[in-house]
Amino acid sequence: MAALTTSWIEELHLDNNNLTDSSCPHLASGIRNNPTLRTLNLSKNHLEGPQFSDLMAVLTTSRIEKLDLTCNHLTDSSCPHLAFGIRNNQTLRTLDLSNNNLEGPHFSELMEALTTSRIDNLHLDSNYLTDSSCPHLASGIRNNPTLRTLSLSWNYLKGHCSDLMAALTTSQIEELHLYNNHLTDSSCPHLASGIRNNQTLRTLDLSWNNLEGPHFRDLMSALTTSRIEELHLNNTHLTDSSCPNLASGIRNNQTLRVLNLAANNLEGPHFRDLMAALTTSRIEELQ
Repeated sequence: MAALTTSWIEELHLDNNNLTDSSCPHLASGIRNNPTLRTLNLSKNHLEGPQFSDLMAVLTTSRIEKLDLTCNHLTDSSCPHLAFGIRNNQTLRTLDLSNNNLEGPHFSELMEALTTSRIDNLHLDSNYLTDSSCPHLASGIRNNPTLRTLSLSWNYLKGHCSDLMAALTTSQIEELHLYNNHLTDSSCPHLASGIRNNQTLRTLDLSWNNLEGPHFRDLMSALTTSRIEELHLNNTHLTDSSCPNLASGIRNNQTLRVLNLAANNLEGPHFRDLMAALTTSRIEELQ
């Protein structure tokens, strides 16, 4: 990594290189003395360990704007180091921590550090996050003025989803991904509260959950006052009985342009309600 310090490299990809914790001091040395590096991809390695702290410490003085740590076997014990790195870095905008295992008592430290970072794009997909992480996630997004895209897909956030949705109302998030989070019909009132009182959200992905039920109407009612432009409800177990609620939602929404209803079961007498509402909607793309 010594050569990196004298290079003019702006983008470095070291993904899938069997790098381990022992590589972190060398990585740190390389990026510490390089003023041009902006993108660093370290995905699909195995950086979990005591020396991961070296890499995160040097992040505080780097000019890196995009850091990819996907699939690095990071655990809850890495969160304090991640927190230290992002808390003291003013250039990082995109951080991808997907496919790790960050659930645990130290996850709160990472979310606390998020509040003082400049990150606008955060990916936490497939991190074994559960309901108990929601209050920490809520605190992180509530107090962060820069976050615009948050991806939480493939976790298990059913439960205190209400905390997360309450925080959404005061955030500046424009894109939220909750794909495959074991959300059910009982989550719909909380989802509704979140989008009803948020004026920045433009893209909402709720695919691969199980939203069919009497409370689905709450979500569709909130859609009428939201600013959402793209809504994904594919594979959410919706049936013909959901069609009147879907119809009401799209009929009274003036911003929705993309609606994905693929892989549901909408056949039945109420399907015509949905099609009738489509004639007065602003939708440009329907799946």
